Amino acid sequence: MAAGLVLLGAGCVSFGPSEAGSGSAGGIFRSVDRGDVWANKSALLTATGERRTFGASSVGVIVQDPQDPKAIYVGTAEHGMFYSYDSGESWSQPAGIRQGRVWSVAIHPRDKCTIFVTVDNKVAKSDDCSRTWSVPFLDSRTEARTKVVAIDGYNPNVIWVAMSTGDLLRSQDSGVSWSNVHSFKNDIMRLVISPSDSRRIFVATRNAGIWRTDDAGANWLDLSKNYEDFSKSKEFLDLAIGVSDPGVVIFASKYGLIRSRDFGDSWEKIDLLTPPGQSIAYSLAIDPKNSDNIYFGTATTFNKSTNGGANWITKRLPTTRAATVLRVDQANSDVIWMGVTKFDN
Repeated sequence: MAAGLVLLGAGCVSFGPSEAGSGSAGGIFRSVDRGDVWANKSALLTATGERRTFGASSVGVIVQDPQDPKAIYVGTAEHGMFYSYDSGESWSQPAGIRQGRVWSVAIHPRDKCTIFVTVDNKVAKSDDCSRTWSVPFLDSRTEARTKVVAIDGYNPNVIWVAMSTGDLLRSQDSGVSWSNVHSFKNDIMRLVISPSDSRRIFVATRNAGIWRTDDAGANWLDLSKNYEDFSKSKEFLDLAIGVSDPGVVIFASKYGLIRSRDFGDSWEKIDLLTPPGQSIAYSLAIDPKNSDNIYFGTATTFNKSTNGGANWITKRLPTTRAATVLRVDQANSDVIWMGVTKFDN
């Protein structure tokens, strides 16, 4: 930690009006008891003693360093990226990424100082722990958005970038050059590489279903044909796959939650406390150590199941904002991270 920096608790919001104590605070929340109690963890480090937070920001992505679970990165809809090296107790912001929408963050699995970030229509890369940034990819279409960046855990020289235009790009030389692997012709919302085999990749589109490749992009399977009996199931909300059981895939759509136990070849519904189509799951997470522990967030509630969805426990959110991202801590499953967003009425 840099000398001279002082951390101060939540108070005035640095990027908007004060929301402390109002129940409407944004930014990031942390629970250490699997979602029973939440604390806002959005305090920024300052050198002047000024009370600052990023509690006015809307959060869309939370990523943990695969080598160091204390290192966490947050992407926001309007204020760029923030990072913490002490499990969220204090946060900093890289000088090069202080504005714009950060859709995705990827950290090199063997070099924690190498970071890729999608910002607007480009990909930014740092090789020195966020001190300086280069732009290895810039789309010439100003309206295009780089939605996802992912690093192959087996071969980190392979970088995947998914676009709002539906184009899926790949670099095999750490971002020096790129090729277009496939065009889905639909906004790509999520790309997830299987933890058991990096040749198996899932791509979720906005409203054209989920696709899977088992051979690193040479061929693609339209998995939506396997779950088309579920009404509105092509309307994407979130996607999560198991780590302890990588065959488990859970898809949150306008239908609700559906699950596959065989990498998407067959699907079953997960019964919720509300009828299909009446509970909008904006965020979804699976415990990396136990795929029966499932969590999802709505505009008002945090929901958890410890038995694969047979029963649910519902808690009111600690904010009036919607829970738009959930992540279970990779080192300690009792710890859950939640990012929230303020939706316009």
